[in-house]
Amino acid sequence: MTTARGIITKALQKIGALVKNEAPSADEASDALDALNMLMASYSNDSMLIYARSWETFSITGGDGEYTIGTGGDLNTTRPIFIVESYVRDVNTDYPLSFITDETYNEKITQKATQGIPVYYNYDNANPLSKIRLYPVPAKSYTLFILSEKPLTQFTLDADIILPSGWERFLVYALAIELAPEYGMQLDAINYEIYKEAKNMVMNAVNRN
Repeated sequence: MTTARGIITKALQKIGALVKNEAPSADEASDALDALNMLMASYSNDSMLIYARSWETFSITGGDGEYTIGTGGDLNTTRPIFIVESYVRDVNTDYPLSFITDETYNEKITQKATQGIPVYYNYDNANPLSKIRLYPVPAKSYTLFILSEKPLTQFTLDADIILPSGWERFLVYALAIELAPEYGMQLDAINYEIYKEAKNMVMNAVNRN
């Protein structure tokens, strides 16, 4: 877990603009955040998908086992790329949900109106609105907890983020290259080689997906 401020601080240290344990000023942090978000936009245009994991909670209603999720949906949030895990909470008791495929939900669950405590969820990953189906259908109101991966296009300075493996390292060195001219500096040869290695590794990971 990291923050944009953490990435910025490390990037400025790589070019020698900060020493260890020194923090960027408010102006430095603000300018570097703009630069970082412009990098993010560039990587999005290059189809280099960056995602972060986040927990969210939603109220679900008894008798309703199907919800759209995405901007403007029943669960109004950014549409997840992938749901990592989920559970429902009844007062102080949590009930984990197991994922089932579309085929299992459509073909093997024949009594889809059966009510009870949800045990399974199905996520169809449609676009722009996806659907989450719960089975059994909730017999009462619960709180639904979802840990999901979502596209990350803009950072805020101090929000906690969980980046894909290798991305924090890559962004630190990429931002260092971006910021260096503003400080009359440049990334040295060793650090530049690390940047290239880090970029190749994340690009290889993207291409495998």
